[in-house]
Amino acid sequence: MTIEGLKRIDENRIEIPKDYKAGMKTNGIIFVDSALEKALEAGSVAQVANVATLPGIVGSSLAMPDIHTGYGFAIGGVAAFDLKEGIISPGGVGYDIN
Repeated sequence: MTIEGLKRIDENRIEIPKDYKAGMKTNGIIFVDSALEKALEAGSVAQVANVATLPGIVGSSLAMPDIHTGYGFAIGGVAAFDLKEGIISPGGVGYDIN
């Protein structure tokens, strides 16, 4: 699936630019090659962009090659947040397996 607005950085990374979605504080980076890119779900890409809008995010909103749609964060999503200005998200650490 080709998702409009994404930019290939190199053979293993795709960028979700900061202007992809209103309110993004940083860009998103998805670690996928061209074969895995074909399997990207629009919902999981939107979730990486949504994480980039969260308060106190440090660096980029990231997603690993196993990316797929989750509860808030994409499964395979990674983000760091400032200790004082940021958040803790149960969607980012998982809460669906007790």
